[in-house]
Order: sequence, then structure tokens, then C-alpha cells
Amino acid sequence: MKSQVLSVGFGSKLSPSKVLPHTHDYWQLEIATEGVITCNLLGEMRSLEIGDMLLVPPGVEHGFGYNEPPVAWISIKFERETGDLPHWTGIIHSNMITRKLISAFKTAIHASPYMQYEKVFVGGFLETILHYVHSGEFREINDSSELLVKRMMDSIYKRNGKSMTIYELAEELSYSRSHLSKKFKENTGESLKSFIDHIRIQKIEELLRYREQSISEIAADLGFHDVFSFSKFFKKHTGKSPRQYK
Repeated sequence: MKSQVLSVGFGSKLSPSKVLPHTHDYWQLEIATEGVITCNLLGEMRSLEIGDMLLVPPGVEHGFGYNEPPVAWISIKFERETGDLPHWTGIIHSNMITRKLISAFKTAIHASPYMQYEKVFVGGFLETILHYVHSGEFREINDSSELLVKRMMDSIYKRNGKSMTIYELAEELSYSRSHLSKKFKENTGESLKSFIDHIRIQKIEELLRYREQSISEIAADLGFHDVFSFSKFFKKHTGKSPRQYK
């Protein structure tokens, strides 16, 4: 067994709080079991939802925010012998495999392990997780996530600046709105709604600059109800009215 368990903690918060970014000389595996936990990983803000895990090797800066309690988590701190597995940092998103592993862990361990067989179980759990993140199956899941984001972007580009809601995109791709929004944010760092609006603004700027159309014609072509809503949308994102830009 290459992982030595230092501590296992079951934490929860009923009021907002945060843990400032820090580093330590041991490994940490954080498992979200209730609510949504914000994590600051190497200066980038991410979210841990129920069943997600954050793996942090020694020396990697991280912090946590508990902005929308109640939240709960399991925190495992451990040391590891130098082995054949390279360090890996990041979020392991909930899936069928990880849900089964976490369920087994919660069944076997209810507090900090003090019996030797409990420590062996936790060590085996950690080894399984560490080998999983270096497996072809884990990479395939990540790759499929990237493919889904590409499909989303392709659908948005094909609308050529016309109106598209996340609901319409979800219907087209046969996923839930929350799933699409989550995967897009995870892979790009930008919200899906923000990306849709950004592409629409790019198209509007192109039409205002290079097409001999009136502002009302452009608004109608792109699916706006009227010139007022078109102008309001454009000014919100650029700081200028369509007429000022044109």
C-alpha cells in the first residue's frame, strides 16, 4: 500500500465561511457530500457538487468557499510513497464509478478510522482513486466532455447570431440544461449563457460594420422583438448603442 492515511474528517457548514488559499506537504482528497462547495485551485475558481472530488497533491495552492450552506464534505489527508503514478491535480466529477466508490466508503467509514482494517480500507480507496484518474476510462470520460462542449459551440455558431436559449440547446442535444451549463463551465471557464451572448454580439458588430442594413432590419434578422430590446442588449455588452457603434 503506497498511501498512508493521516486523517479522515467529516465536515459541514450551516453558515457562509471560507478557507483561504494555502499549501501543505501532504495529499488531500476532498469529497462533496451536500450542497455546492467553491474551490480555488491554483487561482482558478471551480465548483464541487455532490459526488465530486478534488485531488490536491503536496505543494498545490487551494482554498474553499462555503457560500451557500448547508454544505458537507469528507476530507482525507494522506502521504504517499514515490511510485509509478505521476502527480495529478483537479476535480474528479461524479459518475457511476465514483458514486459506487463513495457509497462503499460512507458505508464502511463513519468517523476517523481508528481500527487497522479501517485504515487499510481507506488506503485501498485512495489507491483506487489514484489509479482511476490515470486510466483510459477516466481520460475517455474527460474527452467525451470536451466533445460535448464542441457540439454545443458548433450549434451556437450555426445559429449565426440568432437567438438561442440554453433550453433550446438542451432540447437539440438531448441533455438537461444544468448538465450542459455545468460541462461548458468546467471545460471553458465561461458560462454557457455568456458564450451565447458573446457570439451574438460578434455577429451584430459584423452586421453593423459591414452590411448595408438598417438597425431595425438587423434586429429583425437576428430575432429581436423590436429595436429597443436589440439596442438594450447591445449596449449592455458593449457600452455603446448600435447607432453609436455604426
